[in-house]
Amino acid sequence: MPSRGSASPPRFRTRVIVAAAIALYLVIEGFSLAELRLLERRGVRFDPRPSVLTENQKDTLSQFLSRGHATGMGFDPVLGWTKALTPTIESIRQIAETNSAGMRDDQEYAPFPAAGITRIEAFGDSFTYCRDVRLAECWAKRIPEMAPRVEVLNYGVGAYGLDQAYLRYLKVGATYHPHIVFIGYMTENFQRDVNVFRAFYSDAYPDWIFSKPRFQLQSGRLALLKNPLSSFEDYQRLVQNPAQVLAELGRNDFHYQMSYGQGPLDSLPSVRLAKIAWATAKKQVLYPLLDREGVYNPNSEAYQVTEKIFDAFYRKVLEDGALPIIVIFPNTTDQQRNRDRKPRCYAPLLKHFNAEQYRFVDLLNAFQPYQSRYQLQDLLGLSSS
Repeated sequence: MPSRGSASPPRFRTRVIVAAAIALYLVIEGFSLAELRLLERRGVRFDPRPSVLTENQKDTLSQFLSRGHATGMGFDPVLGWTKALTPTIESIRQIAETNSAGMRDDQEYAPFPAAGITRIEAFGDSFTYCRDVRLAECWAKRIPEMAPRVEVLNYGVGAYGLDQAYLRYLKVGATYHPHIVFIGYMTENFQRDVNVFRAFYSDAYPDWIFSKPRFQLQSGRLALLKNPLSSFEDYQRLVQNPAQVLAELGRNDFHYQMSYGQGPLDSLPSVRLAKIAWATAKKQVLYPLLDREGVYNPNSEAYQVTEKIFDAFYRKVLEDGALPIIVIFPNTTDQQRNRDRKPRCYAPLLKHFNAEQYRFVDLLNAFQPYQSRYQLQDLLGLSSS
């Protein structure tokens, strides 16, 4: 029969192991907390994908649903929206500068251009729409001032991806029989082409409620995923069951899939750090949109979808008897990279355009002669976005 003292060593060892495990756990949590604070200083914070609606979104949804119709809010069941939801005095004034055909213009146009007039249609996002300037200052208005025999019909819409611009062209592009079609493209747009709900991608639009269609590649061909919230009933369901509907939207949203959700253990620093690390690994190693030099990754879904949309858009304009011209709008980052003599992030697209002999205008070239004479903020009119 074992003696009374023989049980002590096992109990002692158990206590030692438990104490060591607790100490190790505390060290891990302490290390994780320190790493999280370090990441916050670098601008990286724990930011789970949304599973609830913000107060701004609830307010906007309430306004939208209370109207009982789409007038004034810009909702479109196919395209997602036809005007950007930015409820500011500036945007309200700009919305008033929209003609009956939904163009940003203060005049109406006949279905066919007058004799001797060259008609251009422009499709794209807010860079095409000219969101930050008055109508008279918009490039689409300045061109006719310089060339009176030219008219520009502006179909740009704020927050659009190239996919929506293409779908809008399919819907209305042939109605006014253009001679030339500008395919406007701001260089960040390729990330929008794999997005379904803007809140999954950017927090720049805190009141955004509309979803959008997108394309996927199936056997190398474009396959359209229709706008998932295409009726008032869909938006009523979003209000009633936000967590469920947001998860449904995320199934086909690249940015949702690259992020992480909220969980019951998020109060633990180690859990938060692990989620950030895994999301970072997916974005930078497994499915990077950009390479280490900040250039489009040609193997990414976003690039490949965007390239195919350009091909389809360009080909359709030709089939309709008009001349397509791709117009690349550089953003602030593009201009700064160019000043720093870094490669253009959209270089793979330029290579593709040249290989296909597409007509295009890279507007970044227009800034180059002024780089040594002006600071970047001067060329931007004191705007940094």
